[in-house]
Amino acid sequence: MQRSRQSAPPSRFPPAELGRPLLAGLAALAASWGLLAFLPALHPWLGGDVDFYANWGSWLAGHRVPYRDFAFEYPPGVLPVLELPPYLEKIAGGYRFWFRVEILVFAALGLVAMAWALARLGASRRRAYAALVLAGLGPLLLGPISVSRYDYWPALFAVAGIAALVSGRGVLACALLAVGAVAKVWPIVLAPLALVELWRRRGARGAVEGLAAGLLVLVAGFAPFLALAPHGLSWAVERQASRPLQIESLGSAVFLAAHSVAGTHVHVVGSHGSDNVLAAGAGVVGTLSGVATALALLLVYVLYARGRSSGERLVLACAAAVASYVAFTKVFSPQYLVWLIPIVPLVGGRAGVRAGALLVGLLGLTQVWEPYRYHELTVTLAPWLVWLVVVRDLLALLLVWVLVRPLLASERDAEQLDPARAPVV
Repeated sequence: MQRSRQSAPPSRFPPAELGRPLLAGLAALAASWGLLAFLPALHPWLGGDVDFYANWGSWLAGHRVPYRDFAFEYPPGVLPVLELPPYLEKIAGGYRFWFRVEILVFAALGLVAMAWALARLGASRRRAYAALVLAGLGPLLLGPISVSRYDYWPALFAVAGIAALVSGRGVLACALLAVGAVAKVWPIVLAPLALVELWRRRGARGAVEGLAAGLLVLVAGFAPFLALAPHGLSWAVERQASRPLQIESLGSAVFLAAHSVAGTHVHVVGSHGSDNVLAAGAGVVGTLSGVATALALLLVYVLYARGRSSGERLVLACAAAVASYVAFTKVFSPQYLVWLIPIVPLVGGRAGVRAGALLVGLLGLTQVWEPYRYHELTVTLAPWLVWLVVVRDLLALLLVWVLVRPLLASERDAEQLDPARAPVV
């Protein structure tokens, strides 16, 4: 009998039925945020970088110009996030509280973007519930670090860019990803996938329009500070580019494991806003980490460009790109896992189930030492914590493999990944 293609069956998750899965995800997020924000036992662990943010926010509210009037190492896209709480705390509460409220809003909007993407993918209701609830529980699984850093801000633009991509709005996606890059650079790793999609759908003109939209956003974000404080901005770029091998990175795990097994010398030094490993060959390993990151990203881009175009493969490639960047880069700060929380659960099929399980493991393992035992890890190099870091980094590598492997699949395997596109008799 001749095979024909069918559209998604009626039981699929249509846009008109976004409400219940999204509400379930928002409820999980509210519970996670509430426990982290108000559980008394966690209050000592909710400071960290937020106290630096409070200083910068007060200076911004006092009309001091970052990069010129004070040293500032982050991209300018984070400035609105830091500047708003000083105005809100005049009403009630303190800086820490209002910063956590911002994080709640960003995470909630990220769930909305996820629901948008899932609707465009034609995800089943069960899959939508699983993805949104997992993302909602993400902050609780990762712990206090998730509401004490601003990483949900760039993650919001990344997942919104992905949603725009699967909705066929490639130029908008490029603009959103550029906004995320102005906030924390890393969303730019998704831009090549957006350009590939624009080229496929609209040819060279579409790719040029997407590139132009992204560049315009980047110029608008950086140009004012380049004009006002070129030396301060260049210092911030150099500081980030010259960061040493951070203690939780995959490259550092090699030195930590060698120290635990063979007693090799490892020295931990605080600099560039993190704790870093100093050992013979650490600089070389840091350089190799950068090379590995670039090669992993290039592999994802090539595999996606050579395969067929579908929303499922696009989401898979996006998750693989971000996971590759997190796993191989020479700095693996625990808050980087926030980037994966709204993106990995979008992946469907068996790869999505496996990736979701690995994400839970990554988040939970990281919370064991961050923040509760971070001092024990960095100062005493406790062997059991060292091996937890090694296992966590290996799980990150396994996540990359789980996400990249389906991109290598044949057309038949791709249909298994995206059942709605499979032929039926």
